[in-house]
Amino acid sequence: MKIMIMTDLEGPAGINGRSDGIGNKTVNTPIACQVLMDEVNACVRGLIKGGADEIVVWDGHGGSNSMDITKLQQPAQLGTIGGDLAPCIFIDASFDAAIEIGFHAMEGVSDGYMNHSYDSHHVCNMWINGEKIGEIGINAYEAAYFGVPMILVTGDQAACREAKAFLPDVMTVCTKHSMSRYTTINRNPLDVQKEIEETAEKALKNLKKFKIKKIPSKLEYKIEFMCPNCVIAYEKRGWERIDHQTVVTRGTDFVDVYSQYVGWAAGVHNKRFGITPKWKGLSM
Repeated sequence: MKIMIMTDLEGPAGINGRSDGIGNKTVNTPIACQVLMDEVNACVRGLIKGGADEIVVWDGHGGSNSMDITKLQQPAQLGTIGGDLAPCIFIDASFDAAIEIGFHAMEGVSDGYMNHSYDSHHVCNMWINGEKIGEIGINAYEAAYFGVPMILVTGDQAACREAKAFLPDVMTVCTKHSMSRYTTINRNPLDVQKEIEETAEKALKNLKKFKIKKIPSKLEYKIEFMCPNCVIAYEKRGWERIDHQTVVTRGTDFVDVYSQYVGWAAGVHNKRFGITPKWKGLSM
């Protein structure tokens, strides 16, 4: 079995976050990267026990510079992203399952540690078809587009709650219990790693129980920015400006619609990577 592990850096146990004026800043980066590494490796060990024989880890935080490949558990491979090639240059229909390790809740959650939606300095809120959504949901849709179920999400209790609301079947591991954006009680990392390993194994052994998230056949993707200056570039790319700091785009193909957020013109991303309707997951 072939598994994709998507990672972020705010969700592991022991990350020390502060405000840098507007958004988030990690102040113990070396430790943060190490605990992420440890949690990923625990997940890899569990997946191997569960029957995985090919594992790709996507370093999804910031500039893809959060993981030390020399410490990566065999046989996992590491994918790093440079430039605006996101969203889907790693996952495709060849994968059997996807996992999110070290994730955080969407922007505006009062008890979500270092919560934000992709960019803590620019984005206030995101919606798809009127439903507020964050990175956990976007990645689940991305996997579902290729017919891949999301089977495990780890992060603080707000991230786990968000994951369960979006994907009722998904398994979760809570790494810490947060009171606010920068205040949390971290679980002991060894306890977290043990639970991740056990849960990853269990999830993969019960793969058939996980449903693939249904993707709407018509999509409206709306983004509210913190500053109205941010919307100008989106207007130039064809997004509709609906108020002082909010833009919207519409379409019928999730990956094509979402890739416009990271700078691709409509239709270009999918053409560049040979993504055609036959790759799609389920639609409502």
